[in-house]
Amino acid sequence: MSLVNPLAASTTPEYKETVVGVADLQVVSGASALLTTYALGSCLGITLYDSHRKIGGMLHVMLPDSKPHSGQDRIAMFLDLGLPELLARTKQAGGREGGMECKVFGGAQVMSADKFFRIGDRNAEACREWAAKLNLRVTVWEIGGHVNRTIKFYLDTGKVSVRTPSQPLFWR
Repeated sequence: MSLVNPLAASTTPEYKETVVGVADLQVVSGASALLTTYALGSCLGITLYDSHRKIGGMLHVMLPDSKPHSGQDRIAMFLDLGLPELLARTKQAGGREGGMECKVFGGAQVMSADKFFRIGDRNAEACREWAAKLNLRVTVWEIGGHVNRTIKFYLDTGKVSVRTPSQPLFWR
């Protein structure tokens, strides 16, 4: 399928889309690359981007901490394992340490719950801590609220389109 980015430098680029599933991470390169993840509720969608080399990665993480879930081997399911792995893989693909931009989306409270089960809030808090530990330059925090988000990350511009139910598309 041919997709067009209205913020792209050229007028009619075609993109090679890679879908990032739940508890998944992908790293791609090239100006024609597009990373997409759907329906971020309490989960976080985190992007890393090296604008000079057009290398980017996306993580769709579900939970903040792997420790209470011993035996799980899905690194991208947990923020404490997935975010360092996203950084490592992006650097391995050629992204420059300290030269990457990070954007964070999701972390919504889509169902009423007490403090313990407010996964979106817990994910956002843990992401702030891990971003500081890893010295990530976070330029966008599009988190919280009560709606899910679908994001598309365009490597030609580094822009991320955000779609929420019953709202117009916007860019970050």
